[in-house]
Amino acid sequence: MKNNIKTLILAMLAATAPVMMTSCTEDDYYNVDINGVPEASAYVDDINITVDQETNTAYFEFTGTGVYPVWIIDGKSYQSTMSFSRYYRKAGDYQVEVKIGNGNGISNGTITKTFTIDKTQMNGFPGFVYDSGFNLWTKANRQINSFWYAPGWVQIADPACSFDGDTFTLTLPEATTDQWQAQMHVGTDISLTQGEHYDGSLIFTASMDMNNITVKIHPDGDDDDSHSFFPQQKVNLTAGEPAAFYFSDLEAAVDMNNLVYTFDFGGNPAGVEINIENIVLKKHSDDDGTVLPEIPTEQEPVWVDWASADNLFYNINYTPGFYYAPNWAQIADPGFTDNGDGSYTITLPEAAPERWQAQVSLNTDIVIDDPTVEYDFMCMVESNVDIPAVMFKLVQTDEGETKHDSNFYFADEQAIVNGTNKFWRAKVTPSEGGAMQAVSLFFDFGTCPAGTEVTISKIILQKHHD
Repeated sequence: MKNNIKTLILAMLAATAPVMMTSCTEDDYYNVDINGVPEASAYVDDINITVDQETNTAYFEFTGTGVYPVWIIDGKSYQSTMSFSRYYRKAGDYQVEVKIGNGNGISNGTITKTFTIDKTQMNGFPGFVYDSGFNLWTKANRQINSFWYAPGWVQIADPACSFDGDTFTLTLPEATTDQWQAQMHVGTDISLTQGEHYDGSLIFTASMDMNNITVKIHPDGDDDDSHSFFPQQKVNLTAGEPAAFYFSDLEAAVDMNNLVYTFDFGGNPAGVEINIENIVLKKHSDDDGTVLPEIPTEQEPVWVDWASADNLFYNINYTPGFYYAPNWAQIADPGFTDNGDGSYTITLPEAAPERWQAQVSLNTDIVIDDPTVEYDFMCMVESNVDIPAVMFKLVQTDEGETKHDSNFYFADEQAIVNGTNKFWRAKVTPSEGGAMQAVSLFFDFGTCPAGTEVTISKIILQKHHD
């Protein structure tokens, strides 16, 4: 479908230098016109722009006679053909400036026209259908509840943010280094029903590369990890590339009244602009026609023997580290036993209901001096109880101003169900592409119940080989 575009005329009085032309005959354009250079405003009705919203293609056409157009897109002279088309991938309002030329030169004025691209065209999966009748988000009251913006854990002024009814646009002027230092809380009056299953998606776009954006969806006033859809879902972005975050067929663990979307951009670069758009939330039983992408199955590596020189974690020197703070009140360190066979047992006598409240690390003497080498990692984690969410990270050990969150191999989260789980990642390299003076294996057992006993064993870090 093509939509006619309304015209916005702006007078520009500054004189301009002549522009090199293409696709024009000498007879048409270089004969002197006794009337002098043309007035741009006289040709407003000769400039037509239509947009095919199905393909995100804008069509530009000039129908005037005896003169020629100079199309200026993004501040640059684009071309002087009578018609052309251009593809726009991102949704938004765009402008094109047009000057008019003849044999005497280029017009003194400029015509500016605006046009709109309705939807962002994605290179990959675009998420669920935003404008379907099933989308609970578009029917809801929505507002920004609050921010917590604290580079270096020192709170500063809220970042600039706008919401046009469809898209949030957020600018973070100062860099942050750690998770939870750049929080944004979006409130709604959406209510979800315990036991019901839901689908959801949204599209992020950032002006700079960003890693580990956190998404958490939970009832207002209740951010208990076990009550949210996501205790800590991570999203990575490439500058200028829209990326869809989505989930499907997730069960609401509790009734969720006045649903809140918590976003955290901790670790952001200074001056980054972030768009959040096309938010969809719907019952899984409501079929909007979306076909989910196939998720490729990662090939598990062939593992070396644990007790071999090819395993960097064999016979390591290490120092254990702890932060044990149920309900954010730090208590004595958890029990820790080196069993002498490459396994370690941790006892957690008190429940730690939230993420980061039961942290354990093995700070090793492993050095990574060539960050281009790919590695595979695995370990076995056994527990006497189920744990909803265990975070495991392979990171650079803190040293002075160099913090582990700024350079890491992975930061993943998995559950322990029925007592055991194999944690593994293949073909990983440091996130910042930098060497590591030492490596730490980091676990967080936040969400564990009281009386938890965990044993970590069969830790292998090997050079990747296909």
